[in-house]
Amino acid sequence: ETKTNMALNPPLLPGNRLPLPVTGELFILSRTGIRLECHMRGQVPKKYDEKGTLYLSTLRMVFVKDPNSNGNSGWFGIGGGPPSDLVAYDLPFSLIRDERFNQPIFGCNNLDGVCLPLPGTDGPSHYKLSFHEGGVGTLLPLYWDLLNRNRRGGSPANPDGFADFSRQVASGEFLRKAYVDPNDPSTVFVSSQPATPQAESQTREDYYRFGPPRPPSNASSTAPSPIPTGTPLVIPTATAPVASASDAPSAPPPGWSVVKDK
Repeated sequence: ETKTNMALNPPLLPGNRLPLPVTGELFILSRTGIRLECHMRGQVPKKYDEKGTLYLSTLRMVFVKDPNSNGNSGWFGIGGGPPSDLVAYDLPFSLIRDERFNQPIFGCNNLDGVCLPLPGTDGPSHYKLSFHEGGVGTLLPLYWDLLNRNRRGGSPANPDGFADFSRQVASGEFLRKAYVDPNDPSTVFVSSQPATPQAESQTREDYYRFGPPRPPSNASSTAPSPIPTGTPLVIPTATAPVASASDAPSAPPPGWSVVKDK
């Protein structure tokens, strides 16, 4: 029996192409203008090259393909492979390995790494996420921070390790402390979430045990809130690839801006 890749096409909320939240999951930001290059290894290897939107949450990254993306169609619709069956793709932070941030001389800044398989998946995936619209000064520190938190206290064996962090995110405290790179066009969800859990939503433990569920039939969503201004504060994040348990420096890198009082 051929296994299916449960990270491929996680459920989206009908009508708005937002990821269906896992119970207790909170979304941190979204970013458009993302190119996903993904090589799924296993019994049935697959390759994808698509453009879309990336969501970062307390649990995972979710890439949602742009409806107009035709990454497998070749040049000007000539050649290429069969129509892509990718609509969305899950990259759980706890399963990411060999992560790197790349700044090529020619080309876009990008993140790449290996994602270990969710249940039902027959092999790991190598991914590359390229940023075609603006910088990554807001997104990148949050990416390292979420990797650290999932590896230290957010594993399926210790689901309560995220309790305090989730409360900080839900109250807006966590993101109100973030400085914002003016060259990073990410949308940050501060005081409201883009989507709410549904009856079909899983617990964190079941997500890792069974993989994502089927899409829901009905769903609700709320509009994201804008990034607020406030006193100059810096979010405590890891600013380098996760290699140790050390916390991040408390000051932003040179050239980055801090959100200040008006």
